[in-house]
Parts: sequence; structure tokens; C-alpha cells
Amino acid sequence: MKSSINNSKSYKILAIIGCIFFISNFVRGSVSDFQTIVQTDPDLTHQFTFDGETNEEKLEEKVSGVVLSPKPYGSGTAQDLEYENPGYDNTSNSIATQRGQGNDFANGAGLHTASITLNERMSYEVLFQADSDEISGGNFNLGYILTTRIGNDRGYFLVQGNAPLPSTGQQLSSTIGDGFAERNQNLILETIEAGHWYFVSGSYVINDDNTTTFTNYIADLSAGETILKRIGPFTNSGGPYPTGGSPVGIGGRWDAGESFPGQIDEINIYNSDKDQSFFQQHLDSITGGIASFQINTISYDSDSKTTTINWNSISGKAYAVDSSIDMIEWNELDDGVIGKKDTTSFVDNEPIENRKVFYRIRVLEE
Repeated sequence: MKSSINNSKSYKILAIIGCIFFISNFVRGSVSDFQTIVQTDPDLTHQFTFDGETNEEKLEEKVSGVVLSPKPYGSGTAQDLEYENPGYDNTSNSIATQRGQGNDFANGAGLHTASITLNERMSYEVLFQADSDEISGGNFNLGYILTTRIGNDRGYFLVQGNAPLPSTGQQLSSTIGDGFAERNQNLILETIEAGHWYFVSGSYVINDDNTTTFTNYIADLSAGETILKRIGPFTNSGGPYPTGGSPVGIGGRWDAGESFPGQIDEINIYNSDKDQSFFQQHLDSITGGIASFQINTISYDSDSKTTTINWNSISGKAYAVDSSIDMIEWNELDDGVIGKKDTTSFVDNEPIENRKVFYRIRVLEE
């Protein structure tokens, strides 16, 4: 619907430009850039990149040199792990942990280390891709991505699936404390998409009253998301994650079973509770950050008498397109253009007919 928009009103405007065009340069990051910036942090205690010339090098933790062990279960074997998988981009590799058909412990393979030391304040980052948008066939239907447990102290930092049990295996969650229950769980994502790469991070603090407060962050890189979504802070009803030396499972339980079907590119663990700006900086090192918020091109097709406007966009964001002949009075051409990954285009079907026309794009605030 077209409507007149008075220029005296205040809008968050992407750009105002006449019938000329310019091209913006996209700045791209990489996983190797991410690895480099991570290594400069003094709080880094464990870095798993799954890169190397040999399988042993790919399983070697880059700070302490600890080597992960394959952890098959049921009818699964260590050979079920895939070491030559591509990562999020061509600067890194990932390792594929496996889960076969059947119940929670039928067959599969994850990774394990006997002891990792966690502090009462800690953070993590995981870059991964799920093979399936649900886990089913078992009593629990959980796929453990990064977990530890000693006795009744659970550190289920990142899991495909959620409480209550049995799960549908369609979510991403983090559960800390004395029971796998909603009272101890932060639901990070309601519906995971198979084949999508996700960047997930979390910051955790064990409180004096034996509760744990944690905040998680997520971006769907395959959907073009470049800004982390924050979930939390959340304080559980009781119980910490294990501190000191504890067994850790990557792509599977801390002991064996209930593995995660997918690719894991990067895992970092820090001995401090990091904030959102820290994780956002690391995400920017992968994606290159947000491209300049501007119109890229405006092109006129004399045959169809249409004008196409293209601008930098964020997937899922809603935009409005306006036109004007004097940049004072504006006509709204569309107020519901949904952004795509990287760039979005809109076609104005009204002929210009030798008139000077200006266009602007507005992002609609949620």
C-alpha cells in the first residue's frame, strides 16, 4: 500500500540515494581468523579446532596438548568418526560424530577426555552443524554436544533436545545442576534446522547458594545472522556443574552413548564468565561483522520500465521501501519486505518517465 510519509518524522534510514548506483565492498572473516583471536585470550584453557595433518593432531587440544579419545558405544566403532569433513568455511575442518538408528545407546561414536578442569566461572563457544532436525527412537532423544557430569552435578552445556523427557530432539538447550529438568534448563533454540551452521556460546557462574546463573547466545550463520541473540540470564533451581577435574564428552555423553549426529568445527573453553561483546567480537571474526548498512545498486530497466533497488540486509529483518521526487514528501512502496542473507532486492513497477526519483530503505524495529 502506498502512503505519503512526511520527512519531519524520525526513521532509522538505511540510505537515501538518487537514480545512480554504487557497490559496497563486503568484509569477510574466516574460522582461521576466529582461531587466531581466540588464542590471544589469557583466559583460554581449552581450544579444539579439529585441524591437523593426522587424526591424532585433529583430536589434540591446542592449549594443553590433551588428545581426545574416540568413544564408540553399542554397535558403533571408532571408525564411524569422520575426520576429513569440511568446516564452516574452507579455512578449517570439522569432525563428524555419529549416531545410528535405534534407541539412545544402540550405536554411535563421540569423543571423550578423562579430565578437564572447570572453574566456578567459565564460558564456552561451539561452532557446529546438525545432521538432523530431530532425534527420535529412544527413551530420552538427546544428542550431547558439550557435556560433563560427576555424581549429581550436571554440566550439560550444549545439547540437542530439551526437558521434559522424552525430548522431541528438535531443540538446543543448556542444563546445569541436580536434574535434567526445565527448572535447571535454558532453552536456546526451539527448532534446530538440519544442515545449518550455528555459533552458540555461554557464560556460567556458580553462586554462593549453590545455584548457577548462565546466559547463552546463538547465531544461525547459514541464515545470514551476524548479531548474537541472547537467552537469559537464567538461574537454575539448584546445583552446579562439576568443577576441578571432570570427564568431558564432545559430540557425545561424558561417559558414552547418546551421541550428537553432526559436524563440530570449533570448541573453546575459558576460565571466566565472558559477556556478549566478547562473543560478538569472536562472531565478527568469522562473519566479518555486519556489512555497511546501505543501498548497493539502483538500476532502471527501460524495456520493462521498472527500477530495482538492492541493499545490504540481515536475514529475517523487515524493511520498508520509500520513494520521493524531492526528498521531502515520501511515498511508502512496501512496508513488509523480509530481508534475505547478505542482500535483498525490491522492484518498483512504477515507470520513472524522465523524472528524478529518490529511494530510501527503512529497517522496521521489532
